[in-house]
Amino acid sequence: MTSATAGAVRRAITDPLVPVVLVAMAAVAAAARDSMVLGWATVGALAGYSLSGSV
Repeated sequence: MTSATAGAVRRAITDPLVPVVLVAMAAVAAAARDSMVLGWATVGALAGYSLSGSV
């Protein structure tokens, strides 16, 4: 793996959009299963992540 390729992979892995999309998908899946507590927990995680300045 060259230095340029490693840099591109590192940027893709550390992109803040990836965790936001994963937690949003978890929130939708929890809401679809009628898991109210888990749904609100994932929505809270999404809000906390966005308010922390990580995004």
